[in-house]
Amino acid sequence: MAPVKISHVVSFSSQDPKYPVENLLNPDTQKGPWLSCPQDKSGQLKVELQLERAVPIGYIDVGNCGCAFLQIDVGRSSWSLDRPFVTLLPATMLMSLTDSKQGKNSSGVRMFKHDDFLAPASGESWDRLRLTCSQPFTRQQSFGLAFLRVRSSLDSSDDPAMDPTAPVRPGLSQVSSDDPAAGASPWLANPSIRRTFFPDPQKNTTEMSKLRDMLLQLQPGALGRSARMVLSAACKVPPASVASPRSDHAAPGPSHVECAEPRAEDHRPENAVSRRKRRKGQRRRHEEGTTQMSTSQ
Repeated sequence: MAPVKISHVVSFSSQDPKYPVENLLNPDTQKGPWLSCPQDKSGQLKVELQLERAVPIGYIDVGNCGCAFLQIDVGRSSWSLDRPFVTLLPATMLMSLTDSKQGKNSSGVRMFKHDDFLAPASGESWDRLRLTCSQPFTRQQSFGLAFLRVRSSLDSSDDPAMDPTAPVRPGLSQVSSDDPAAGASPWLANPSIRRTFFPDPQKNTTEMSKLRDMLLQLQPGALGRSARMVLSAACKVPPASVASPRSDHAAPGPSHVECAEPRAEDHRPENAVSRRKRRKGQRRRHEEGTTQMSTSQ
């Protein structure tokens, strides 16, 4: 979830000179809200913002300042001026009729996520935002927005250098910033140590490509956040080693190997005294047997 900076204001319909629209460019400066002009009684306020880059929008945090409804449309800077924008967030109520008339709950904060956005626009990349604020219940006070924060659904795994389907150069090991072991001990972040003690499982690039093709068939165009999470999870899961039923009978288990291996003490060399005693016993039994046979005859 990476924050996206608003580079500049493209156009706006109205602003209070004391609280201009430029206050939305940096929400952390605490310069104040963006409010409509006190003489503007239209009950509607619009602004078009340019993002620093085209990204799929995953989260939008809005600080209200007297607006009753908010709608967010998206577009691209490369489009012609007559091309209509696409609705990302339909008109959503921020203040009720009663609160608007009484001036209550005018500074609430709403956090919109991927599930709140419309499907046709939620999976695409955009670099233009068009916000439409309206207050039809009262025309006595100025209204606008206190702040606006935009975050992309992209994360580190969506970086081309960290793409799970991209080939990895031999001798290099990727260390994820989400790995708790790497964060707990700095020496675990060393690629040489991780290759030695924590080797990464080999990924089947063919299977990953097939999975990516299947996800593209289910969702044409750019992959959404859910599809990217599936690819990332599939990349992190080690390949399962399933034993073949045919080889279960042929390959002996640990007990078979233990029985098949000769005992260590069976290979110990005998000393000369033991061999002599054994030979004397054999000769004595042979002589006694010969004596008994002659006596019986």
